[in-house]
Amino acid sequence: MTVTTPRFRRRSLIGGAAALAAGLSACSVETGSGSGAEESAAARSESFTFDFDPDASQSTALSWMDSGDLKALFIDPVITSFGEQFPKIQVQYDGSGWDQVNQVVPLGIRNGSAPDVFALPQNVPAESAISEGWVQPLDDVIPGFAEWKAGFPDTALINGVHVFDGKVFSWPMNSTRRLDITQYISHEAAEAAGVSTPVESVSTWDDLRSLAKEITAAGTPGILSTSDHLNIVIANLANTAGWLGNSEGMNMRTGKYEYSAPEFLEALDFVRSMIDDGSFVPGYLTLKDADARAQFPSGLAGISLNGPWDISQWAKDYPDFEYTILPLPSPDGGEYTIPFRETGANMSWLYADSTNVDAAAAVIKFMGSLEGQRAMVELTEGFFLSTIEEANSSADTSALNPRAKLVADLAAASMRACPQFEIRSEHAGVVKLNLQATDPGISGTIEGILTGQISDAEAALSDLDARLDEAMEKAFDAAQAEGAEVDISQLQFPNWDPSRDYTAQDYAELEG
Repeated sequence: MTVTTPRFRRRSLIGGAAALAAGLSACSVETGSGSGAEESAAARSESFTFDFDPDASQSTALSWMDSGDLKALFIDPVITSFGEQFPKIQVQYDGSGWDQVNQVVPLGIRNGSAPDVFALPQNVPAESAISEGWVQPLDDVIPGFAEWKAGFPDTALINGVHVFDGKVFSWPMNSTRRLDITQYISHEAAEAAGVSTPVESVSTWDDLRSLAKEITAAGTPGILSTSDHLNIVIANLANTAGWLGNSEGMNMRTGKYEYSAPEFLEALDFVRSMIDDGSFVPGYLTLKDADARAQFPSGLAGISLNGPWDISQWAKDYPDFEYTILPLPSPDGGEYTIPFRETGANMSWLYADSTNVDAAAAVIKFMGSLEGQRAMVELTEGFFLSTIEEANSSADTSALNPRAKLVADLAAASMRACPQFEIRSEHAGVVKLNLQATDPGISGTIEGILTGQISDAEAALSDLDARLDEAMEKAFDAAQAEGAEVDISQLQFPNWDPSRDYTAQDYAELEG
């Protein structure tokens, strides 16, 4: 029996463009038992023709390792098809999670047996991997490299992100304009708490806290968020309160890190309040993201704060799982924007000592082509969008998932590209190569605060800001000493309007 409560009342379903026009606080969709768009990636991949470079036959094997998740829907069939086209080449795709990447890749580097292509471990910056000789550039290994590179938009291959010292070391598999954190509200858990579904009116922080408490009181933990993403949850909540920090914590107007800003502290206090309520899943700091994703539909919690990569697995493993997707609430239910760095996501890197460069290059070349990017959009049901707009616009719409359309629309409504020093300066890569990581970083600092090991949150975050700023200053000094034409003032973009995308015209205006 469904009971309507005063706060979470049932309203007519709002979806698509009408909801977006009404503002983020009104966006919702009921997601039920799925649709034909959820057929397996393996079945869909049979209709694709993967065109690989014939020179790949000179290799004997190809091993590829990353964290899996949504990108496996693209990478796995591509690697499988490559093995079928070149049966003498032994292929292996390992997408078994970040724990494996974090352990296997460094060990493989030490003993000379790293995968031919891999994702960087989470604690290894690109600059470190390059300076320590883990990886090699793609310029001289991809056949027709200049033409392949020209297929990307001008801002897709970025100095200090993909390009270092004039060489391309990696490339953006997909666009970063996607919400890392949204609300996924289980209908079963909400109804057990006496709340009508679809739950559409969680638009304020108080709404979220109240719903989490009601679900918890009914016997199911209200909130699921793991240590893998908790700092991102807090950062995105801070953005809903007006924080101007980007995904790295820097305010691009001032060029300074601002984790100690009032809005970030406010978001941190809000999360702590829900933890103090007892609404978080017990053991949330040690719970692994893959385990959380797998257990959420079976009742681990009532509300998951995570990204769209969960949806495909739920559709496959729990086709009858019903839930509502909502954007994050803001303090007062008002609209907001989230600044993001369009650096591309899911970068892969070529092992410096790979003996199978031809095979790796052939697969990378296909994946980064228009045909490969179109296949990526379709194989991931639209949950991944390409930085190549033609790949998005030419994708077969019948292969796309309506849930992917929803989360893409939510991202388009709230996310705005912020300025990037890497686009402004062709010598940004030299700065990045000299940038040293600080320890603890934001993730470790947040964990210390939430566990009580750090008693003064504002002091700890102010200290982190100071350490990050100091590391950046040293990196600029070192880059200048090496002859790079950079100045730390280039981190400042006083003409940035966070309510809209920062464009090439804005960069030109700033320099003019």
